[in-house]
Amino acid sequence: MLSANVELSRKNIDHNINVFRRLIHQSNPHSQFCAVVKSNAYGHGLIEIVKLCLESKVDLFGVNSLEESHLIRTIHPTVPILIMGDIPNLFQRSKEVQDENFWIMVSRFEQWKFLANQTKRPKIHLKIDTGMGRLGTSDQKWEEIVTEATQHKLPLDGVATHFASTEDFTEHSYSKMQLEKFNKHLIKLEEFGYTNLIRHCAASASALLFDEARMDMVRVGISLYGLWPSIETKLSMNLLKRPEADLKPVLTWKSQIQHIQELPTGSFIGYGSTYKTTSPTKVGVVPVGYYEGLDRKLSNNGYMLVLGERAKILGRVCMNMSMIDLTHIRDVKIGEEVVIIGESMNEKISADDLSQWSHTINYETVTKIIQDLPRTIVK
Repeated sequence: MLSANVELSRKNIDHNINVFRRLIHQSNPHSQFCAVVKSNAYGHGLIEIVKLCLESKVDLFGVNSLEESHLIRTIHPTVPILIMGDIPNLFQRSKEVQDENFWIMVSRFEQWKFLANQTKRPKIHLKIDTGMGRLGTSDQKWEEIVTEATQHKLPLDGVATHFASTEDFTEHSYSKMQLEKFNKHLIKLEEFGYTNLIRHCAASASALLFDEARMDMVRVGISLYGLWPSIETKLSMNLLKRPEADLKPVLTWKSQIQHIQELPTGSFIGYGSTYKTTSPTKVGVVPVGYYEGLDRKLSNNGYMLVLGERAKILGRVCMNMSMIDLTHIRDVKIGEEVVIIGESMNEKISADDLSQWSHTINYETVTKIIQDLPRTIVK
């Protein structure tokens, strides 16, 4: 028997997609919805999420790598795919990029020229760095690249940037500065003769907060899966007097009790003997550890759900196992369901709860769930 499994809610992902559709179409009825499924769909399972998103008729998919785009091609032969990451060894991968429905972001002139000269040319999107300090190009260098591209009469299909800190603050002057800079670059591109471009800059947080950032497409990542980019984004929605988006988590992570034993007072539990019982304790062993994606910082610090009750994690999270306190839970047996993320009766543990207990962000919590665990689509 497998140690755990992940369930994905068809109803909830369709709901989240429609929440954003209604939002973005208020700004631009023709704006496209890009479902970001990079990094194994934020740990949810790329293949399964792509199938669900196709059922909900998203316009295109966003990935980090060429390898991820090829996985999507095994499911759908022509759906547009935005490749947002830098492609290693691009100049040796001519056959792999010749797909007219690949939208490839470029940061450098040589990438732009290489893609423009392909027999079956992918769509080319110029990445502009307006303050992220990552991919893209900015300021004087940007103008040099565009000048050289016009001299070579290189085609351009889209232009993009990425906000650095929208989800980190409730004061958004830096994001507003980035948006203003991006708009100036758009005007400059028109002066160079590049018109009718697909303009996109908004990810989940900026799509929720800034009408003017939605433009021709939004790239929805974390909130596609029903998770908020941050508590600051929620607070910002309130401060801006916007109705809070009703996002619904897509993922449930479950396992089962593998072993139960009764330990007397004064017993130590786990590596390093970091937990000592102060009374007779019923301990359950769950076959999920940091290899499976459960953060080791949850040692002595987190909970799981059993029969609608919270069961505290005792001792250190091991590589493939964790121990939980079952003392207060009546009639629990080996094989009993354990909910790591999700609901059990009237109790719930969210990805945000695990993130708070382990001092990280919900992006990392779900993305770390091991790819080998089966993903099952439920209603």
